[in-house]
Amino acid sequence: MKKVSLKPIAAWIHRNARELEVAIWKFHFENGTKEDVINALIYYQNEDGGFGNAIDPDNWDVNSSPYATLFALNILKDIEFDDMQHPIYLGIKKYIDTELNFPEGCTFTVITNRNYPHASFHNYDENYNKIESTGVILGFSSFIIDHYRDSKTYPAVMELMEKMIEKLFSDEHGDMGPTGYISLVNSMKQAQLEGYDYDKLELRLKELVNGSIQRNPEQWCYYGYRPSDYIKSKDSIFYQGNEEIINVELDFLHDTLPQNDVWPISWSWFENNDKYPKEAVISLNWWKATKAIERARFLKSFMRIQ
Repeated sequence: MKKVSLKPIAAWIHRNARELEVAIWKFHFENGTKEDVINALIYYQNEDGGFGNAIDPDNWDVNSSPYATLFALNILKDIEFDDMQHPIYLGIKKYIDTELNFPEGCTFTVITNRNYPHASFHNYDENYNKIESTGVILGFSSFIIDHYRDSKTYPAVMELMEKMIEKLFSDEHGDMGPTGYISLVNSMKQAQLEGYDYDKLELRLKELVNGSIQRNPEQWCYYGYRPSDYIKSKDSIFYQGNEEIINVELDFLHDTLPQNDVWPISWSWFENNDKYPKEAVISLNWWKATKAIERARFLKSFMRIQ
C-alpha cells in the first residue's frame, strides 16, 4: 500500500502558506487549537460581520460578500467550532440579519468584485449568479437551520425549502450545488424537519455525487470533481460503490506529489491571468496550501500516511 510522508508537506505549508492555513494545518496535524484558527480567521471579517479581504484567494475584494462569508462559515464548520456566542459568530449573525437579503441578495458574485483582482469566475454577472448562487443559498440555509433558527431569515428559509428540494431533482445546480445540497439535507435530517423522505433525498444525493465525480485519473490534473471532494472517510454515505476509485485517487496522490512541493492547482484565473498576473500567481500558491491540507486529511482518513 502506497503511503505519503507528511514531513515535506508540513515544511512547504510552514514556508509558503498564509497564517490562516498554517493554523488550520496545525489544528489537523500538529495539535493546534481551534482558537488559533479563529484568531487568524477573524482578520478577514469586516465591521458589518461579513467576510471579504481575499479569504477566498481567487477574489481579493475587501468588501463583505455572501460567498466569502460562506467560505468562512465552512472553515468554522470544518474545525467543529460551534460557540455561537463568540464574536466571530455574532458578527456573522449580524451580517445575515442586516446585509444578506436572503435569498435574492445571497449571490455568488457581487458588483464590487470588479474593483479588485479576481479570477474570471468571480466576474460579476447577474445571469451567472442565477445558477451559481444556488450553492450559496443552500449553504446559508444549512447554517441557519443548524445554528440560527431565531434569525428573522429563518422563516424565509422554511418558505424556500420546498422549492429548493424540488430543484434537487432537476439537472441545473451550479458548480457548488451538489455540496450545498449535501449540507442542506444533513441539516434537515439532523433538525428532524418533518414531511421529507430522507431515504429518497439521500438516494438523489448519491446520484448527483456519482454523476459529478470525474472517474478518469488523467483528467484530475484539470478542473473537475474528484472522489475526495465528496467522500472524506469510509463513513460517508457515498463510499459504498466508490471504493475502487477512492483507492485509485489515493495512489494518484502518492504518485503525483512533487519533490519539495505540494500538488499543483487544477485551475487558473483564465482570461484574468493577463489582467492580474502577479495576484494570480500569489492566489494559486495560497490555494495550494488549502488543497494540500485537504488531500493530507484525505490520505490520513484512509490510513495512507506514514
